[in-house]
Order: sequence, then C-alpha cells, then structure tokens
Amino acid sequence: MSNNGVPNPIHYWLLSIQIFLFSSSALNARTAHGWGTKHQNPIKGGSHNLGHGSSSSSVYDSYQPYSPIFDVPSFGARGDGVSDDSKAFQVTWSAACAVKNATIKIPSKFRLLISPITLQGPCEPGLVLQIDGMIVAPGGPRMWLKPELLQWINFKNLHDFVIQGRGTINGQGSAWWWITPRILQNQLTNRNSRYDDTMKPTAVRFYSSLNLTIRDIQIQNSPRCHLKFDNCAGVKVTNLSISSPGDSPNTDGIHLQNSQRVEVENSTISCGDDCISIQTGCSDVNIQNIKCGPGHGIRHGA
Repeated sequence: MSNNGVPNPIHYWLLSIQIFLFSSSALNARTAHGWGTKHQNPIKGGSHNLGHGSSSSSVYDSYQPYSPIFDVPSFGARGDGVSDDSKAFQVTWSAACAVKNATIKIPSKFRLLISPITLQGPCEPGLVLQIDGMIVAPGGPRMWLKPELLQWINFKNLHDFVIQGRGTINGQGSAWWWITPRILQNQLTNRNSRYDDTMKPTAVRFYSSLNLTIRDIQIQNSPRCHLKFDNCAGVKVTNLSISSPGDSPNTDGIHLQNSQRVEVENSTISCGDDCISIQTGCSDVNIQNIKCGPGHGIRHGA
C-alpha cells in the first residue's frame, strides 16, 4: 500500500499470479485423480431420426451435459477379442455407477471378450453404456468358465439407464444351437449339475429395472433369446437390429415378461423363433414399425 493509503498496483499484480498458480495446481490435482474419466460437452444439433439405417447423425452421439466418460481401456481392457476383459469391464462399471450422468464407452475397433457377468445397480441416474466397438461372448460351452447358463450379460436393479451406439453385441451362439444336453454336460467346466436343452444363455437380460432405453445397437447370434426384459417398467427399444439365422433354435428376438409400459419401434429382427414374445404379467406394450423375418412373428403367450 502506498503512503497515502491507496493500494499499490503491484500488489494486485502479485496477488493475481498467486491466485492463478493456486487454480492451476488444483486443476492438475483433480486431473491426476480422475480415474480415467473425460468430460464431454453435449453435442448440439444433429438428426433425431430413429429410422434404422439412416446415414444422418443419430442420438447415440449425444452425451449428457458435461458427462464424465469412463473409457474401458483406461481401466485395463485390452479389446483384442482374445483376452478376457470381464474384470476390467466390471471395474469400469463400478466406477461409473457411482457418478451421475456417467458414460461407459467401448471404443470402435475394440472387441471386448466378456464372460458371464452381472452389472448391477442401484447406480446414480443417467448412466449410459456407449457401445461403438463389439462385445463378444466366449466361443461356446468349452470356454464358458462360470456355471451361469441362463444369461450372458445380466443388468439388474437399474434406473434411468441407456444403451446406445454404433456397435454390436455378439453372443457367438452357433456353438450352442444344436448341441445336445449330454454333450453340453461334457463340455462345460462345471459338471456338477444336470443340464437340459433350455439351459442356454440369453445374450442380454434386464431384471427389476425402471426407465430403460436401448437404441441403435446390433445384437446378433445369441445362444438363446437375444434381449429379455423381466420385471421391468418404462422400457423403450428403438432402431435396434437383432439377427441370427432362421434355423437357429429358440433364438427369440425380444422377450417380455412381467413388464409394463414397453415401447418397441423402428427395429429390424431376424431370428429362429418369435421376433417379439410377450409373456405373462405384461401390460401397456406398444409395438410399431417392426421388420420381422425370418422369424415367427409377434406372439402373445407361449
């Protein structure tokens, strides 16, 4: 301060430098402990046309405002389609689950080999699984290292959850389709239980979840049903592609059970059984603009 009581300008200049240095240090500290996350500004504009096969930008490129991105490579996933990335995927899920509006990203050209897995909530709202690469199942019963046979990827107890992207979920079901229970018993790692023909895994299952959106991805070659919703409410499936050969047994496209307020629209389904199967306990189901075939159509009941 000057002799006349007026602050000296050089003091302001030094104080500004100190504030800048403190802010930079704090920012670097937060970045160093970011657990592999990135921040994505919302994408503005673009098309919201959900017609399958559109060349325009779709909503799968839209992240939540300032969404923290959890890249699976940052958590140890190799993405070569050979190494088992289940543990890295589970760790990524656990980290993102605790953060509001988080996005788990599987990059393009990534092949994420995943053993049977349960991805469980409750999570913070707004969680997105962005699949731009491929998630692949183990290549048949001989590589199935866990005794869980009813589902491959099991989502449980979720609220306000989205799956989207340009990528594919590949169940590698051809090794399962025509196998007999006896051969299945011999090939599985866990042989302490008896198996029958119904004990083949559903590719993607949602259980006891609310407000789900699945859009734009492909699900192909499931050992059994491709996509199942059990005890769910507030489900929207749009612009989805499901495919397996017409002679692949019991490969329902979408299976609904004990679920309410379900919309399925603008999707293409080809499979070896019902394109959409609506079972007991379902209500307020709206299905429109579905291309079905090969397949057994849309069926209510067994």
